[in-house]
Amino acid sequence: MHSLGAASKLLVSLFYIVLVISFPQSAPDALAPFIFYPAVLMSLSGTPYKPLLARLAAALPFALAVGISNMALLRAPAFSAAGFIITQGMVSFAAIMLKTALSVFAVLILIATTPFTDIAALLTAPRPLRVIGLQIVLTYRYIATLLGEAGDMWTAYMLRAPGVKAIRMSDMGAFLGQLLLRSVDKAERVYFAMKCRGFSGVYTGCSQTAHFSGADFLFMGVCALSLCTLRFFNVSLLLGALWK
Repeated sequence: MHSLGAASKLLVSLFYIVLVISFPQSAPDALAPFIFYPAVLMSLSGTPYKPLLARLAAALPFALAVGISNMALLRAPAFSAAGFIITQGMVSFAAIMLKTALSVFAVLILIATTPFTDIAALLTAPRPLRVIGLQIVLTYRYIATLLGEAGDMWTAYMLRAPGVKAIRMSDMGAFLGQLLLRSVDKAERVYFAMKCRGFSGVYTGCSQTAHFSGADFLFMGVCALSLCTLRFFNVSLLLGALWK
């Protein structure tokens, strides 16, 4: 997995996410077999699951808010199981949470097995994606700078307000406003420094040409065939029928 080209892994990850999103919200059971993709790739690449689960937890609250709102709005019964009535909102909630988990897992595995410079070069190569790719690259590289500015402001606030454990709500507006102004000023200085070093809007961290080896074509072919089978055939129903 680690020796495969970045382009093949990026294409397979995008293809996987598109297939996961394409499922209707009324069929979370058909999504279940897609768990095998991240499970197999984590096993092949030796990626530990605990760090991925910790990062997945950061994305779940957003999906949780959407899923709970669907549970409140879609109250029509879908089916009953063991005497309990399952509403359409519950089914939609399960589908949203599963789609979010699978998509985030695919991205995290891609990042864990591929150097970020290779991904950034591929994202900034096509003109339609260049602006988005540059935003991702600069955010990734300079998020620490923003956190450093926020940390300095936090330390200054704590020194001026002894005995206070957190920023008062009455001071939150001024704090965020100052952080925004400091961030804009820092961004301008970073941009001028990049221009002085010859930056022309194209990321040149590494080669932007996508190279495919025989292993890359084999990886893409096996993944495409397997994922298309899982998408167009309800493997869960087939396994359930065989189990009976």
